[in-house]
Amino acid sequence: MAFLRATALAVALLLATMPAVPQVIGTTANDSCAPALAECLSTLTTGGSCEPLLPVPRAELPAPIRPVGYNLTALRPGVHAYLDGGYTALFVSSSNKRRVVVVDLPDSPGSNLPDGTGTRLTAALEEVLGGVTPWRVDLIYSHAHLDHIGAAARFRAYLRRQFPRASVRIWGTAEAVNLVRRSTSGRAVTPTHIVRRSGAVVHVERGLRLNLDIVGGHTREDLAIHVPPSRGHPGVLHYVDVIFPGWAPPFTLAITADVGRFRDVHGDLLKLDWKVFSGGHLSRLGDRGDVEASHRYTVDLIDAAAAAVASVDGPALLAGGLGRVFDPAAREFGNAWFSFAGVQRKLERDRCTATMLAKWGCRLAGVDLMIRDNCFSAISYLLIDV
Repeated sequence: MAFLRATALAVALLLATMPAVPQVIGTTANDSCAPALAECLSTLTTGGSCEPLLPVPRAELPAPIRPVGYNLTALRPGVHAYLDGGYTALFVSSSNKRRVVVVDLPDSPGSNLPDGTGTRLTAALEEVLGGVTPWRVDLIYSHAHLDHIGAAARFRAYLRRQFPRASVRIWGTAEAVNLVRRSTSGRAVTPTHIVRRSGAVVHVERGLRLNLDIVGGHTREDLAIHVPPSRGHPGVLHYVDVIFPGWAPPFTLAITADVGRFRDVHGDLLKLDWKVFSGGHLSRLGDRGDVEASHRYTVDLIDAAAAAVASVDGPALLAGGLGRVFDPAAREFGNAWFSFAGVQRKLERDRCTATMLAKWGCRLAGVDLMIRDNCFSAISYLLIDV
């Protein structure tokens, strides 16, 4: 989601400078969501949300980032998660480190190393390799958005300089190929291996592989990138821009192209065998409970949107100011967009917002900031696609 790049640098700077979140004894602002939500609901105004904002749950306060600019978390032998506060990616390596797979190459703002020799991702690769020279490196694009793959050109250039004999393979869908070819920035590299609807498998070594399957949900050809469990080690799933562990989806459901698929893809993900979830953004990993919560939120959102649409009838429209469109003395006289955006959609979003805040305001962080846009997506879906 390119719109998140604008804030990712500020988030990274905050995480790099903030102290570790301590074990707090007693009451903090983050323990006060229930009274804050009650105040919000009692003072909601048309077209608005919570002012002041609801507190972020303590569980969602970001962990500090190491001075190197990223954290590297071992998930199981050969599998590491990369987290820089704004984005997540995976490193999957063989036991001898000769084979390495990099899942997503996020173009985090400020990610270039000060001396220009590489990026935070290349530094993380060196940490994973521990001095070993790989003979093959696979790069996997989760989907066709440059904020998640826009460091690929810099990463490949680094590989060519640092490991000139290594074979480099780049995996992506036809949608990703088209994006890279259309792009004028040169940030990503055209995939050398195309993932079709039948899926693909990247084998690392015995007991360690990545299954690549097109599932959609955000873009038309989003990949579910699944490391199955093996030898008692947990399964890992990397799937981007639909589930944001602990948080509401940003803006218009993360600019999804298909709200129905956004809802339904959760079920397909939960059919896979995994315990650790990497969602592509924010400062922590997730688990099955996070995916289940995201699914319930989305179902409730669509239900709330349907109830809101049904409740905005003729009398409600007139009470909301529709008559001004037909009043020659009113500024809104003849303004068709006012009848739509200033009355109908506004009332529908108001009612959807109030319902969702009451149910989810203290269950996911950021609902108060994102719910009106989430409601707009759900309302539009019901009126256009259902």
